[in-house]
Amino acid sequence: SRLSAFSMSPPMVLIFTTKCKALINWVETTPASMYLLKDYHELHVYCGRYIAFDIFVHTLFHLLRYANQGNLYLVVDTSLQRTGLTGLIVVIATPLICFPMLYFKQAISYEIRKAAHYLFYLFAIGMALHVPPAAIPNGGFCAYILPFCIILYTLDTLYVWFFMTERIDTTRFSVLPTGVQMTMEVSDRFQRRGKTGGFAYVCLPWTTKNQWHAFSLFESAAPDLRYVFMLNTGNWTNAVHEALQRNTVRPVWVCGPFASPYGQAKFFDNQILVASGIGITPALSVIRSNVQKASRRINLIWTTRDPHMLEFFLEHLVLDNTGWNLIFYTGKEPLDPVIFELNNTSGVQILTGRPDLMTLIPSIVHSIESEKFVPDEAPGCRKCEVIKVLLNRLLELDSLKGKMYALGDDDKLRTLRSLASELGYQLTDLFRHLEGNDDLSHSRKSEPLSTINEDAEEVTASLLQGGLDNAAGHYLKIIRQFGEKTNDFGEKNEPVTMNEYLEKEAMARKSTMKASVTNLFRMSTLSMDMHKPWEKGEGTEEAIKFCKCQEEAVLSTWGMLYCGGAPAVEKQLKEINKKYKITLNSESFSW
Repeated sequence: SRLSAFSMSPPMVLIFTTKCKALINWVETTPASMYLLKDYHELHVYCGRYIAFDIFVHTLFHLLRYANQGNLYLVVDTSLQRTGLTGLIVVIATPLICFPMLYFKQAISYEIRKAAHYLFYLFAIGMALHVPPAAIPNGGFCAYILPFCIILYTLDTLYVWFFMTERIDTTRFSVLPTGVQMTMEVSDRFQRRGKTGGFAYVCLPWTTKNQWHAFSLFESAAPDLRYVFMLNTGNWTNAVHEALQRNTVRPVWVCGPFASPYGQAKFFDNQILVASGIGITPALSVIRSNVQKASRRINLIWTTRDPHMLEFFLEHLVLDNTGWNLIFYTGKEPLDPVIFELNNTSGVQILTGRPDLMTLIPSIVHSIESEKFVPDEAPGCRKCEVIKVLLNRLLELDSLKGKMYALGDDDKLRTLRSLASELGYQLTDLFRHLEGNDDLSHSRKSEPLSTINEDAEEVTASLLQGGLDNAAGHYLKIIRQFGEKTNDFGEKNEPVTMNEYLEKEAMARKSTMKASVTNLFRMSTLSMDMHKPWEKGEGTEEAIKFCKCQEEAVLSTWGMLYCGGAPAVEKQLKEINKKYKITLNSESFSW
């Protein structure tokens, strides 16, 4: 009994401190963060399991000792000691706290499980009173440990409640068939606490005032914008979707942001971001941050079965073209063939079926480390050509100035957006290309073009925030500056018409567009004999052997980051971590 009691003290402290969110945010900014585990929730769960088991063992030996001594009445008799009664309270509270979260996630709603979790206050009081301090050093440490933990947790919670929570009055909700996207304009204080990524708790007071749910955040080019995507997966999210039958603007309360395991991406030169379903959200944040700095190689593996979510996130996808970008669609509903065509021209491979991560990830590592096929060695993307087409179309529209049928800035921008869409691109995506292209930052011209990058970021944000009215004039100004100041972006800036571009596209693909999804999928911006790490073949065994033989110094530069709620995917990633020693950080809100 005494041994089990002493061994419980460290996890007892950890189970409280791992949920002190403000404390963790602060520790992450200090050198102490180097010595701590990065998945605090996983540590919290582990400690919870240990404490539940330890209490069972502790109670069993107490009962055996009482029975041996003929003192079983001490379990409820408080006239001589309070150990029995307080122990009984703890034993009753423990399964109510732990078991719903550990074993009954599907059977019991999150709201009920979370409410039962707050019985930890009763648990802590029982533990604090279990043995008097006078028993030290033979016991009684809980009389000091538990009050300290409860006070620390309560103060942390109050700090988060009053100083890390804000109301956002103008939150835009975009309703999709299977979810809701929130666009929030956060305060400067919120931005200082977390410039990129992380997660936050969201409360929608017009649905229920008592429920706060955790969601990953991803940012736009505008520093004050944060996005949240809510997928219809539970009672609360379904209720929110039903309450929002159309796009609207409502107030919300947001608590955060808080550090997440995805924040560890910065420690790896080569990143493999694995996401399932809505887990793509933190990956978007990591990719955007890296594309702006162009400092690391990012490979994306995303599995989704929701076609609506796929279409939505393709609008916000900012890609690292130096890495592999693979989307595996596992849904039953057929995808629009245009989706395949659009993304093949944008450096994305959309595949059907589930990925075999045990072979895919070694193949990705092998293709890059062996330099047999590095994605940035593939033929350059055609975005530069499309921008030239838009530029020449804009010059044509400008030439109509003063004539009866001349167009205003808004109509010109609509024309360019329609033309970009016809060529298979989003206008905002082309602006991100201007924003992230090194040629614009390091031009050989005497006049630097960095201002174009800065303006491109501002315009992209305006387009995402408010559409045409906010950005039309400024956008046209920037694209004209691009035409005036650049003649070495891609090829020489010779006039390119839409017909010339389409003819070049047809020649590059060596075949006309087919109506079937199968043939559209086979087309790619790369040559037909390109390396395909997702396909098993002669190179698969070579890739596996290559990874097994690599030195730890090489594989230590690689990191896997996972977000999602698919246990099978996480199991494969853990096997890869064990087999090849590639670090794995997981983020999950399957509470």
